Amino acid sequence: MIKSMTGFGVAEHKDGGCAMRVELRSVNNKFLKIDMRLPNALQAFEGEIERAIRGKINRGTVLLYVNYQSLLRESECVLNSDRLKEYYAILSNVRNEIGSTVEISLNSLINLPGVLQKREERTEDANALLSMCLSLINEAMAKMQEMRAVEGAHLGKDIGQRKEFVLSSLNKIEAAAPSVVLEYSKRLRTRVESLLVGTTVELTDNNLCREIALFAERCDITEEISRLRSHLCQLQEAIQSDEPVGRKLDFLIQEMFREANTMCSKANDNVVLKDMVEIKTEIEKIREQAFNVE
Repeated sequence: MIKSMTGFGVAEHKDGGCAMRVELRSVNNKFLKIDMRLPNALQAFEGEIERAIRGKINRGTVLLYVNYQSLLRESECVLNSDRLKEYYAILSNVRNEIGSTVEISLNSLINLPGVLQKREERTEDANALLSMCLSLINEAMAKMQEMRAVEGAHLGKDIGQRKEFVLSSLNKIEAAAPSVVLEYSKRLRTRVESLLVGTTVELTDNNLCREIALFAERCDITEEISRLRSHLCQLQEAIQSDEPVGRKLDFLIQEMFREANTMCSKANDNVVLKDMVEIKTEIEKIREQAFNVE
């Protein structure tokens, strides 16, 4: 069955060393767009994380939030004592050479370049963090996909019901088509006879039949009905497919509108025109639902 583009999934991990929470949200989009909010520790792996998501999602805007917190009491900065001693020795020599009595402040030494350095993350720690993140993404993705599938089932049911209404209306219009020509011929004969009252002109069946044939040709919607039925069959196949069919639905609905508009322009009967307006209304509602399909 089809899937919706709307979904949500969350996964968490916590142990004595760290805590990580992953949230995945997806909303409608004509194409695939991934927006990620990653902690600094995972910024370098943005490409790998995006590829993991693209392998499972085909359409929609996906929002990924990763919250990571280290529970270890470990300083983010380390002191380069060798650099500190080097600076102190240089400044002491300079002070002796110029005969200065100013004490060398530890605060001034700390602020010198290279004394305090940011702790570098070990490669093995970063890889373990990435592995944890990808595992949580898979878990959150499974929950989000389940939600998308449930929502997709509701969309498919609604689209299927509207498709049946359109098909029923088409059958009604097709059955009424011969009577439209018949009613037109009766009205035409009555009107022409009323116009010829008091004249010497005679009404011939040949002229009348020619005009009726032209009318029947102008209002013939047999081909449009056949094509619209074909589109409805393809629509039914699409909503039963397990593959992403959102773009296919967009195209089919566009073609359904094309046929419906042609039929409206050919309609010469108020009842048929009323049914066609209802058909177009249902197709519009199908299009609104298809906007949510992956």
